[in-house]
Amino acid sequence: MENLVKSLHCSERLSEKNKITNVWNFFPQFAIVEGNQVRLGDDAAAIEYNGGYLLAAAEGVHQPLLKLNPHLAGRTSVLTNVNDIYSMGGRPLAIVDVLFSADADKTNEIFSGIQYNANRYNVPVIGGHFGGGEASESALAVFILGKAAKLLSSFNAKEGDDLIMVVGGEGKFYSDFNFWDSSSVLKKTDALHHLEILPELAEEGLADSAKDISMAGAIGSILMLLECSQKGAEIHVDDIPLPSGVGLAKWMLTFPSYGFILSLRPENTQRVREKFRGREILCQKIGEVRAERKVYFKTKGNRKKLFWDLGRGYYMDIPESREAANE
Repeated sequence: MENLVKSLHCSERLSEKNKITNVWNFFPQFAIVEGNQVRLGDDAAAIEYNGGYLLAAAEGVHQPLLKLNPHLAGRTSVLTNVNDIYSMGGRPLAIVDVLFSADADKTNEIFSGIQYNANRYNVPVIGGHFGGGEASESALAVFILGKAAKLLSSFNAKEGDDLIMVVGGEGKFYSDFNFWDSSSVLKKTDALHHLEILPELAEEGLADSAKDISMAGAIGSILMLLECSQKGAEIHVDDIPLPSGVGLAKWMLTFPSYGFILSLRPENTQRVREKFRGREILCQKIGEVRAERKVYFKTKGNRKKLFWDLGRGYYMDIPESREAANE
């Protein structure tokens, strides 16, 4: 337990999200769009529109990935955005991309990767910006627009909720990037059906909140969800679903390509697990949401270790969470 906590605390993947704290120096946590509040801090911004929500999100691509595997970088730029929309209970509408690249071969590889996953997830590319110039390093960012009838928000986890981890169980590792590719091994129809479960959960009222497992891995995504909701949790580390041959510390910091953290009422857990059954997806309860804003790791032998105190050591330092801790 001690080694697990130390290993996770020392990870750059986990500390990378701390840089979000700089955002609050320039932008308020609530923006106003046509008289309605839009909260910052979710996987996608949710704008009330026509009885539902427009969803807006963007992702920049990890520079080393862009350099070493430009085709995969292009694919990932679409996939991460698609996950952000589905994790909010929505469905993607379209994407635009911004690419700077002076290398023609690399440019073709990047665009090929974007095209591949845009077609795979039925998300049209409707524009963007391309620049060449003399830049020695390429840079890629992708913006996505989606829509939702009902939301799954990171700000809505409730005390007593079950924490559920959902990940693709079959895949392969790109170990240099802690990237578990469980999406490209699927047929297009299966990949879309797996994602479609998320808006179904929102529309059927089966989940309180959701967060996609991002580049900060499962543990980073759990911390972000809990901080947004001003809650804590007990995480049962022995119950975390692992692909065969993958270590726990590495897995908790991995981007799994298809992966989500859900919080939901215990009476809904079995119904939610049934939705994922038979789809080559690991779906497991890994803990419970608590009112105390501390995150504990717990084993089946009832050993318990404090991992993070969200009341004192903020993760993203969201102003709303900071104010609540000071009350």
